[in-house]
Amino acid sequence: MAVPETPGLTRRSVLTGAAALLAAGTAGLAVPAPARAAGLTQIRAAAAGWTGRDGEVLVLTADSATEEDYALRLLHGTEPAELGPPLPLSLPLDFHPHSMAALGDTLWITGAAELAPDRARPALVRVRDNTAAYAALPVPKTIRSGIATAIAPVGPRGLAVVIEGGPDPHLAVITRAHLARTADGGRTWTDRTLADGLGEGYGTVLTAHGTGLFIATANGQGTQTIRTAAGRSAPTRAAETAEAGRPMAAVAAADHVSVFSDHHGTVTETRYTPTGSLLEAAPSCACRGEVLAVPGRPGAWLETDGRTIRIRGAN
Repeated sequence: MAVPETPGLTRRSVLTGAAALLAAGTAGLAVPAPARAAGLTQIRAAAAGWTGRDGEVLVLTADSATEEDYALRLLHGTEPAELGPPLPLSLPLDFHPHSMAALGDTLWITGAAELAPDRARPALVRVRDNTAAYAALPVPKTIRSGIATAIAPVGPRGLAVVIEGGPDPHLAVITRAHLARTADGGRTWTDRTLADGLGEGYGTVLTAHGTGLFIATANGQGTQTIRTAAGRSAPTRAAETAEAGRPMAAVAAADHVSVFSDHHGTVTETRYTPTGSLLEAAPSCACRGEVLAVPGRPGAWLETDGRTIRIRGAN
């Protein structure tokens, strides 16, 4: 299904404004603890493989006071990692970012476009040659207010994006999740329903394993459902775990996929086969603070605890 460009397009609780939705969509889903190393209090997302910056690990940060003033920074070292100076980037003024991934010389950032004080629409921004602009994204008619959350590169030109939200354009509550996929760098897209009736959902994480996808959704009770998709096939349900908590990141290694979750303030790691069969559930992974996946670097994740940033699982 071809989707035209729209450059003019300039959950846990029921909210009544776009700003509140964006806060919930980030703080409730994947906002890490503060990163004191750069004088900033939020790391929003991480990605690797952007050839526009020699494939190094990038992080997207936000200012401590405004929770905006977004900046891209290179991340150097592993224990602890250090943030470099801000890179030149000008995001659309009404855009609030969530996650990012890279395909060659193009960086893709998910989030929401604030259409009015009480309306926000899932959105995708393309960054190329230091220029950021809105890209096409097939937002379903059943999502009239929401946010684009997880993103993963699939192959040399493929992307998978999770779109979450609800049917009321003026009520910011996430009740359903959809999966959008492109195999040609965003020129054409397909979309499928992932989950409906989530209630006050905790959000969705995903990762690519080869040409397939591994997806974890969670409802308001913290029950996680694992879905997998081989190649371009539709996702199928593989496993369900009650009281698993809020999923923070899905990280694909060579022979398994780890789902890191916040379970009542403790970070847990659950390992699955790439097809979704349970391998191991750890009550605690000794992770420090918030965990973020690093799309584009298999087996790697970030931990940030408000004082330091560490790159884990990276050679």
